[in-house]
Amino acid sequence: MEGRVIRNVLLVVAGVVVCAATAAAGGQLRAWGSDAAGQVTGVPAGDNYVAIAAGDAHGLALRSDGTVIAWGQNNSGECSVPAGTYRAIAAGADFSLAIRTNGSLAAWGRNADGVISNVPAGSDFVAVEGGESFAVALRANGSIVAWGNDRWQQVSGAPKGTGFMAVAAGDSHAVALRSDGTLVSWGYWAAAEGMPTRGTYTAIGAGGDFCVALRSDGSLVWWGADSHGYGISKVPAGDNYTAVAAGYLHAVALRKDGSLVGWGAGMDNSGNPNWGQARPPTGGNYVAVACGLYYSVALTDDSAATTIADNFNDSQQGSLWRRYGDDPANCWLDETHQRLELRATARTRMTSAYYISNAWQIDPTKDFSFKVDFHYGLRTDRTGRVSVGLTPDMSNLQNYHVEFGSRCSKFYPHVWFEALDGVRPQVEFADRPSTDGVLYVSYEAAADKLYLSTTGYRARNAWAVVPDLLQAAWVSRPLWLYLGGGSDGQEIKSGDAYLDNFVFETGLPATPASLRSVHRFWSPILQQHFYTLDPAEVDKLIRESSKVWTHEGPVFRAAETPDTPGLAPVYRFWSTKGAGHFYTIDPSEESKLGDKTLQTWVFEGVAFYAYPEGQQPPTSKPVYRFWHPRDNNHFYTMDTAERDRLIREYGRIYTFEGVAFYAFE
Repeated sequence: MEGRVIRNVLLVVAGVVVCAATAAAGGQLRAWGSDAAGQVTGVPAGDNYVAIAAGDAHGLALRSDGTVIAWGQNNSGECSVPAGTYRAIAAGADFSLAIRTNGSLAAWGRNADGVISNVPAGSDFVAVEGGESFAVALRANGSIVAWGNDRWQQVSGAPKGTGFMAVAAGDSHAVALRSDGTLVSWGYWAAAEGMPTRGTYTAIGAGGDFCVALRSDGSLVWWGADSHGYGISKVPAGDNYTAVAAGYLHAVALRKDGSLVGWGAGMDNSGNPNWGQARPPTGGNYVAVACGLYYSVALTDDSAATTIADNFNDSQQGSLWRRYGDDPANCWLDETHQRLELRATARTRMTSAYYISNAWQIDPTKDFSFKVDFHYGLRTDRTGRVSVGLTPDMSNLQNYHVEFGSRCSKFYPHVWFEALDGVRPQVEFADRPSTDGVLYVSYEAAADKLYLSTTGYRARNAWAVVPDLLQAAWVSRPLWLYLGGGSDGQEIKSGDAYLDNFVFETGLPATPASLRSVHRFWSPILQQHFYTLDPAEVDKLIRESSKVWTHEGPVFRAAETPDTPGLAPVYRFWSTKGAGHFYTIDPSEESKLGDKTLQTWVFEGVAFYAYPEGQQPPTSKPVYRFWHPRDNNHFYTMDTAERDRLIREYGRIYTFEGVAFYAFE
């Protein structure tokens, strides 16, 4: 039914409203329901999307680099995205909205009732939403502004004052969430009728003639009209929801486990208006959902399945690890016999030796799980152990750690764990019937609970539970993981104690918090490439210098600040002779080019931060460097196909210089 819309999910994060959830490294898109305008089959490929929005029959997605892509119906130009970079998106019935990186609003598509031409001025917008032919936006001071069609006072009835933290727009009504968790709705009376006046809420959505909201306890509520009788009132039970979105006659909610549930019209595919829009695909890696007229679209976080593993078969310390030891002469790790062996002399005194994650850490705001096989064959009076551990601070390991393993002391073989939050210890023991086994560690981020087991992951298999440590006590700091063990006067020979087959199965290795896309530009006039992660530079070149510089898009991601161990500055130089830029992470190259006596290169400062070879985390990838001798300019790429093509077809023009540094896709 033309002219009906609805809405993308709204999540409230620290008082700032965004149009969808954000994935750590970007995610993929999935759509289902009516495909009348290609809004399902036309979903763009790629895995770098961080936000989504759904109109009647078109969709929008925000990439991690700030660019926006649109697909589906384009009868009114709703998919004709203006050039530039953005930080939030929204979709009306047949128009689109976005917030530019400078905080101003952009609108395109059908200009019914001035919804495009009368966009409010200003650069302080933090959220925007589109209805059938009106729109509503939220300013940084918490005030609301609305414009467009006002038949049902959906514009003039917008609440005054400040203190609002989220907005959502339906066909001819809207709802807002105050900072105290209470609700207000206005516009078409039937859609606003029955709004809850008690309790507090964390997320909202607006449908055809109804509204939905997420209570603070994780349960769902609706109000308004279910006049068509398609079951929008049959809200799913439970208190395990994190977000909710509303369409014309259907709604979809996101569970804590990453799965989706829908209700209302579209529970089957029997024909208008049931096009399967309320039947989301199975899966547990969704992070956001948006609902249109008769279709839905979701954002997945496939990076949540990042796997890091080491079977220790190569008999040498790999790049995953660095060593740590109290007394390496008397207690050490030896990667031999296709396993990680613990060795010690009788001269040890409460001595430890570990492999520590090298330049990679675990994000404790997400669920994770890992395991490692163990063998401890000694049954002695003196103490020895093999273990796995986590800590937010390797420099203060003795006061901040959780360690879990197998050991023997006073002829008592057992499994044990010790958790220290800097104040109080938590220690538990249990009989160990076998010399061999598996140490399982898993974490439920929503509950801040760490589960330890020798039989499997999660609460159902847990031997011990460590609550309120990783987020509450350690304030969500990224975690170092370590493997190894120790001895207190116990001689440990080859084969007595070892670990094997380590697998980090699910979770997110922590990446630099300041990670941004590095954009590449090509100048046909200068015959040079230019690279920058500065949004202001990107916008300026696109807006003011498009005749000189062609935007080739993001090519990799690097850090804006050195906020993660191992990061090093990538320096930028300008050649007055070659009229081109050069980027290097090598301190010796930086020192040489920085020599002012050369009069050839001008130092322009730090372009971004990346990893030198040998210091890179396992989730990073190499950025390759080529040299063009004739023009004395350089080319950088992470794309292996692009690298191979240059080597194969342009070897006489470009000299391959190897890996320049490591960054992220």
